Amino acid sequence: MNAATALLAPWRATPRWTRWYVGLVLVAVTVAAVLVGIFMHRERWPIAVGSVLALGEFFVGMFLLAPSLLLAIDARQLCVPGLQRATVLGALLSALVAIALPSLLLGLAGADPRQLACLLTMALCGGLLIGLVPSMLCAVIGLLPMAFNTLRLHLDLPGPGQPGFLLLGTGAAAAMLAICALCWRRELRAADPYRPGMSRPMVTQFRRAGRGSGWAGLSGGLPDSVQQLRQQPDWLRPLIALGPSGPQRPRYSLRVALGGLFVPMTPAGYARQLAFCLLPGALVLAMLLAQMAARHGGFSWGLLSGWTRLFAWVGGFVSLLLTLVCVMQLSQRWQKDNAELPLLALLPGLGTPAQVRRDVLGASLLPGLLIQLAILGVVLALVLVARLGWVADAAVLLSQLTSMCVLTAFTLMIIGGRPLPAWITGVLCAVCFIQMSLSLTWLLLDERAFERGHGVPVALLGASWMIVLLALAWLGRRGWRAVLERPHPFLSNRS
Repeated sequence: MNAATALLAPWRATPRWTRWYVGLVLVAVTVAAVLVGIFMHRERWPIAVGSVLALGEFFVGMFLLAPSLLLAIDARQLCVPGLQRATVLGALLSALVAIALPSLLLGLAGADPRQLACLLTMALCGGLLIGLVPSMLCAVIGLLPMAFNTLRLHLDLPGPGQPGFLLLGTGAAAAMLAICALCWRRELRAADPYRPGMSRPMVTQFRRAGRGSGWAGLSGGLPDSVQQLRQQPDWLRPLIALGPSGPQRPRYSLRVALGGLFVPMTPAGYARQLAFCLLPGALVLAMLLAQMAARHGGFSWGLLSGWTRLFAWVGGFVSLLLTLVCVMQLSQRWQKDNAELPLLALLPGLGTPAQVRRDVLGASLLPGLLIQLAILGVVLALVLVARLGWVADAAVLLSQLTSMCVLTAFTLMIIGGRPLPAWITGVLCAVCFIQMSLSLTWLLLDERAFERGHGVPVALLGASWMIVLLALAWLGRRGWRAVLERPHPFLSNRS
């Protein structure tokens, strides 16, 4: 096997939807890095650009290099000689190219290529580590970069661009690679490597996503509701409030039947779910406060205003993630005609077709929209109090509005039986993600970034927002007409 064939091995071993996803993420981070490099006139611009590119390296490690384990497992089980060695060699060569190319290009622009290479290597190894360690440890691994930033302020550890960072980063990357090698060896020797469970690595779940001729849509790689319940531990399963359900409250009964994020839970169930979601956020906030206290010699409430931009940025992507999860679950429910749909149609007390449509739309749309409205209110209040300017206010408002429009349009198309083709769905979601990334990235820059751009960035972002919102409005109208024309909403969307 020559070097070119080995270099292309990880690319050929990944599903088509993964290639498109990773490619679009790399395009987005490259554009964002160029914008940061142009408009961020600071001495530390190389580190800022490298931090943006590190996000792309993280996705390369998790979604492009880590799935090479699947090819190695198949090679071992099929006893194909030399394929395991070629898989490892291909992953190493691809990692070398992904790190060396941007480092050399930025080095020609005046940055220190060694510092950038070390930063990118740590990000790529972090993505590889999350893909290969047991799933229950992924959240802990994801918090390591912020924990490092917190500890280095208290232990006087060097950061990117500072003397001593090369030695520290090289040691951290070597430790992560050693753990990845142990996890790789463990999965190769597992008796049933594709058995679902929290002790299995994340990449083993990608096998389900790779079935078929291409990307199967938003719900293509997700386990169905029965498989999700089997994989969840008992303490994480929702406590459903069944009391008010019945013929007298059809919308409530439909929420119970839909399950997932739509299901109504008991107060204890909501508290447990909120604790599971908010505890990592509370840990992140505690580390942020520790960083601020170390940098400013103590804590004061006025320091929180400096993090308003970051909170607004996180809020935008949390809302989009919530939208995608809701759409994925609805898409799964309407893909099978032998699962939830017949049970939904047999619920007593549904009433006339018009009433059924109203109840189904209310059960599937209102829970997600209410949560998004709450996120919008909190984030917009933070931005207004911090007085970041009308550009920041518009970016936050349009980002949340886009998430709501995506949820509404896709829900109407799914229930109306006119979902978009898989590849168009992927492109549209990628466009929304890139649009939000570029818009919310401006929140992380200084206030004079738009002044230096002479209004060009505002005009370009405004035009792109109009195009995205008009497209979503047209798709929502298309889905609404399909809902009205359908005899009843409980019909499968299988082609």
